[in-house]
Amino acid sequence: MAMRAARGLSILFLLFFTWSGVAQAAEARRVVTSDNSDYFGFDLRSDQNVSLDQCKTTCLGDPACRAFTYNPKAKWCFLKSDYNSLKPFKGAVAGKVVNIDGDLDIGAPPDLAFFPTWMADQAQQYRNRLTGPAYTKPTEGLTALREAAEQASLTGDHRSAMQKYEALVSVLPDDGQLWFELAQETLAVQPTANSAEASTLPANATSAGFNAYKLLRTTKTRADVLALLGAALNRRDLARPALQAYEASLALVNSPAVKADYEDLKARKGFRVIDHTVEADTSAPRICAQFSEDLVKTGVDYSQFVTVDNAAPKGVEAKDKQICVEGLEHGQHYNVTFRPGLPAAIGEVITAPVVLSIYVQDRAPSARFTGDSFVLPAGARRGIPVVTVNMNAAEMKLYRIGDRSLTQLLSGYQFLRQLDGYDISNISDQMGEPVWQGQLDIANDLNKEVTTSFPVDEALPQRKPGVYVLTAQPVDENDNDYDSRATQWFVVSDIGLSTYTGQDGLNVFARSLGTAKPISGAELTLLARNNEILGTATTDAEGRAVFNPGLTRGDGGMVPAVLIAKQGDSDFVFLDMGRAGFDLSDRGVTGRPAPGALDVYAWTERGIYRAGEDVHVAALARDGAAKAVENLPLTFIFTRPDGVENRRIVSDGASAGGHA
Repeated sequence: MAMRAARGLSILFLLFFTWSGVAQAAEARRVVTSDNSDYFGFDLRSDQNVSLDQCKTTCLGDPACRAFTYNPKAKWCFLKSDYNSLKPFKGAVAGKVVNIDGDLDIGAPPDLAFFPTWMADQAQQYRNRLTGPAYTKPTEGLTALREAAEQASLTGDHRSAMQKYEALVSVLPDDGQLWFELAQETLAVQPTANSAEASTLPANATSAGFNAYKLLRTTKTRADVLALLGAALNRRDLARPALQAYEASLALVNSPAVKADYEDLKARKGFRVIDHTVEADTSAPRICAQFSEDLVKTGVDYSQFVTVDNAAPKGVEAKDKQICVEGLEHGQHYNVTFRPGLPAAIGEVITAPVVLSIYVQDRAPSARFTGDSFVLPAGARRGIPVVTVNMNAAEMKLYRIGDRSLTQLLSGYQFLRQLDGYDISNISDQMGEPVWQGQLDIANDLNKEVTTSFPVDEALPQRKPGVYVLTAQPVDENDNDYDSRATQWFVVSDIGLSTYTGQDGLNVFARSLGTAKPISGAELTLLARNNEILGTATTDAEGRAVFNPGLTRGDGGMVPAVLIAKQGDSDFVFLDMGRAGFDLSDRGVTGRPAPGALDVYAWTERGIYRAGEDVHVAALARDGAAKAVENLPLTFIFTRPDGVENRRIVSDGASAGGHA
């Protein structure tokens, strides 16, 4: 059994060497030399004390030698496993091996900028799998195996041909032609239904094609494999690299068949207009065309490539992958043409005119409010402006959220936001109640924004404490719980609240929004996050009230959430205590920390002195109530610029807490 296995192995090696001999015989070679030149790099080995003819003969006799550089003075022959660019070198002779049939060896293949690194790694992994020990090597003769592969291809059995070529490259992985034929057959295989072959077969074809590209060294074969890579990359929906592969192939050989494939792919997936949009719901409508590639960022005037009804456009904006035509009107039909020559950042241009025939329709009916301010003055005629477009009437709904639900409202996400149908139902059913519903007549002006005042006094003849929510939408619009409605939050009040927190607690000041005078007798209620009443107070004649400092130090549900102010039964306002206070620190007015029981303020009469001049220092000592602290000694310490203490002076502070 062992003898039969050894004999079979010998037959395999015999077939291998026989195939190699046939391949070498078919590739008779000769040397082409260039004087005063050098093929840099790719050193194979060097031979000393040889003539130029001996150097040529040695290279021709070594299948691994593809070029050489000969130094006549030193009589050294530097054999090269490959070559790329020919560099000048005085006195040297550079030679390269070519086929006798005249199909010149064009050297090592250049890197493909369009072929990503991850795909090159994928090709190497495919090669490693076929040449690795886990892959079963063929036992039949390689000549017979290749003939069988060619026959299978001729009969349309591309799957069988693919498998046989895989077996061939597993034994002869450095034969670029075999890799090329493997790529062709793999690309021709029809993937089985409901399998991963729809992705694996094009990937394997790309890998085989790339492996062939690295090995094939003639103009025709390299052009063929680049065209095949273009087809394989297109099969993988990589249109841009596929076009670049076709372009590289055509740069070598101008094949009509390849050019036809290239033009077809370019027309379908090259630089082109892929979509367009009409921005009609704005006061200044525009038509925007989306392109398949990024546009040139600077230096190109795209307006010269655009016409509107065969005339220059009033305005053009080009950005990223989009060109927008401006200066249009609603209710008009336009023919927007993008002319040939319009360039992309990749260097490609549009080769044929693209005409978009578009009707800019009237603006869709819409409504909105003008802002998020929500306090209406109580002493004037009250109206809320509603801005509408193409609406003869607006459907208006008014809801009230009572003062006892404010903490629930402010702890959620809805306050001061535009509400959808679900949010409005939640407010109506759980936190508040509907108080008015009807239509607001509008003096419509086609496609223009119209502002109409909603009469709050008519909708609310008697106000109750709480927050009001007003929504607007077109009449007869289908209610969708997920669509936002125009929403205005508001309260009607003459009370303006401001708070300051200090060591004495939470200071609250109430003033009239109409006159700015203090409001006395306003009832204040401080509510916690859990809706518990933390404390109550009434403003004095100066409009001031103070809450105990302990009330503001609660944890969890006892954290202050809302400050409510009432004056009578109708005037009501609140302050959200959970929001950050107004901070002026970013405007250079941070101030200084609030003083404690003792506050010392010191200063000099100016800020810079020369050596030998007198420095006049003054200070005031005050207590927490800003009253002078007398007979309090202060020690003034003076230090030099280098940090060394210069002197100390003690002041008794007998002059009403003043020191000088």
